[in-house]
Amino acid sequence: MKGFRFIYLSLILFFVLCGCHQQVLNDKEEQKVKETKSDLTQALDVREAVWEQLTEKQKEHIAGSWKDASVQKITLRESMGQIKDKTFIGKEVYLVDYPSEDSPSLGGIGVYADIKSHRIIGFGYRD
Repeated sequence: MKGFRFIYLSLILFFVLCGCHQQVLNDKEEQKVKETKSDLTQALDVREAVWEQLTEKQKEHIAGSWKDASVQKITLRESMGQIKDKTFIGKEVYLVDYPSEDSPSLGGIGVYADIKSHRIIGFGYRD
């Protein structure tokens, strides 16, 4: 009888501990989702912030508006374009790629922007 109680209590303790562990895992996953959403929101905002810094002449070559741009984080290298601020070489920056109305062989208009301030730091080469 004592053996049965011991097994019964052990099983209850086991299930309680497993439930607590699962809650900790769910909390960590939820935090990762929130961080990802925050990064995505910030990335989407950079499209408009960079758009506002472009000249009217530059905007003439873009098909659509800032909403049509794509955003990705990249590590900036000197060979990637005309970089105005060389202090960002080797650092992670946003590449905002606006579709172009020009020849398809030229590709889109790539703009490099600081992750924190969304300030334009350079432009990508066009073929």
